[in-house]
Amino acid sequence: MQFSDTAQLAPISETEPVRPLLRHVFPFALALSAAVTTTACGASSSEEASPSGDAVEGDVQEFGTGPKLAYDEYTVLFTNPLCRRYDYPANQEVLSNAGERLTHKPENAYCGPNDSVASAARDTSPQKKLIDWIRDPETTEIFFAYLSFSNKVVGAEICKAVRERNVRVTFVLDRETELNAANTLLACQPGNGDPNLKPRMELRGHDASIGYAHNKLFMINPRSDKPRIVFSSGNLSSGVVLHHENWHFLRVPARTHFAKAHVCLIDGMLDHYRTKQEYSTFIKSCRDGAGIGEESDLKTFFVPGDGGRAGQHVQNGVRTATSLGIAAHRFSYSLLRRELDARFQGGSPPEVKLVVDDDVWWAGHGADPGSVPNTADEYGFVQTLQQDGLQVRYMETNNNAHYLHHNKFIVFQTPQGDSVLAGAGNLTGTAFTDNFENFYWISVPHIVKAMKDQHDHLWSLATPSENLPKTNVQPPTN
Repeated sequence: MQFSDTAQLAPISETEPVRPLLRHVFPFALALSAAVTTTACGASSSEEASPSGDAVEGDVQEFGTGPKLAYDEYTVLFTNPLCRRYDYPANQEVLSNAGERLTHKPENAYCGPNDSVASAARDTSPQKKLIDWIRDPETTEIFFAYLSFSNKVVGAEICKAVRERNVRVTFVLDRETELNAANTLLACQPGNGDPNLKPRMELRGHDASIGYAHNKLFMINPRSDKPRIVFSSGNLSSGVVLHHENWHFLRVPARTHFAKAHVCLIDGMLDHYRTKQEYSTFIKSCRDGAGIGEESDLKTFFVPGDGGRAGQHVQNGVRTATSLGIAAHRFSYSLLRRELDARFQGGSPPEVKLVVDDDVWWAGHGADPGSVPNTADEYGFVQTLQQDGLQVRYMETNNNAHYLHHNKFIVFQTPQGDSVLAGAGNLTGTAFTDNFENFYWISVPHIVKAMKDQHDHLWSLATPSENLPKTNVQPPTN
C-alpha cells in the first residue's frame, strides 16, 4: 500500500475536561534545532487527583534511591520546526494588545504544511531518527501506542518494513481516533506471506472509568536484549515535525528496570486494560517481579496506577524549587496549581515561567468552544497564578491547521539537584488518574540541561500577552 508524502496533516486535538479551582474570579476566563546525545553510558473524567489519590498502596519510593540507568544511548530531540515568516494581509490592519501594528506571525512558531519538508530533513529531526531506527536491518519487531496516528511518511516506512523484512508490528490507538493511516498500515502484507506477521491493531480507552488511551511510546525489539524505546510529548502525526514537541530516544539493556517496565506496559495495554484497577494492579505486580530496582535518574510513572507517585514528585519539586520552567499544552492540574500558589504566597517564591499555546489566550477571550482545544477555565487558572507572580508567554501557532505547542514538561531547579517531568500526559487531573499515560521523572544531567535549554528557546520564541494581536487573525500559508 502506498502512503503519499503529505505527512503533516491536522492531528486529532487532545481535549480533556477540566475542573475549575479559582481563588480569583474572571469574567472570561528560529531556526534552532536542538539535540543532545550521550552514548555508551553506564552509570476523561473532570475530577482532579489528590497527591496520592490514585497511588497503588506500597508503590511510593524514595526520590533518590536505586541505581543509575545503564544505557547505550539517550538522545533527546526537539521538533523546533523551521517555518518561514507568514505575513498578515497587506490590506488588513492588525494591532497588538499594546496598540502596535503587527505585520507577521513569529517565524518558526507559526507554521504551514509546506514547512514540513525542510523540518523533517534535518539530522536532528525526530521523524528522521525514527525512520532511521525503523530502517535498521536489526529491527524485527515494532510496538507503538499513541492517541492518534496520521503521519503518512512514518506509516509508509513501517509498511515497507513489514513488506520487505517481515517486521512484526503491533500498535494501540485511542478508541475514538481517526483510523485512515491505521487501516492503510493494517493492509500491508508481510513479504513471506505469514499471516501471523500481519500488523495488529488494538483500540483502547473509554472503557468503564478509563479515559483516553493517551500513551506516546514507540518500541523496537521490545523483548530483545537491547530494546530501543522512544517516549515523547507528540503523537505519531504532525507531532513528529510541525508541532512543538520533545522526543526521547533510548537504547538500553534488557536487564534494567526501565526496559522491563515498558514490557509490562505493553502487556498491560494488550491484556489488562479493561479497568483502572485491573491495569494498575497488573503493572505493579509486573514491575515488582522485574528482579531489579527502579533506576533513580529515570523513573517511570504509568497511569492508571502511578499518578499519585508522579504527583508526589511534582509536589516535592515545586516545594523545593528555586525556579521552574513549564511548557504545557493543557493547564489545569489542581495539585500543581495549589503548590505553585502556596509558593507564591510564601517567602522566597521561585521564578516560574510558563509557555503555553496561544489557544489558551483565545479560549479566554471569546473563542467559540470547540474552535480551540483549550478552555476558558484554563485561561482563568493561568491568570490567577499570573496575578501572584507567574510569568507567561504564548506560542503563536497555526490554529487553522491544528498545529500546537504540544510540549508537556516541567524543569525543576532545586538545591538538591535539577530534574524534569516529561512524557505523554498533559498537566491535567485526568492525565494523573484516568487516562493511559506514560510520565517520566528525569535527572540524567545532559537531558536535564537540554530540556532547560529548550525551555529557554521556547520562552524566546513565544509572545508576551501585550504583543499578541487583539483579534485572532491567521495569515494564509499557501
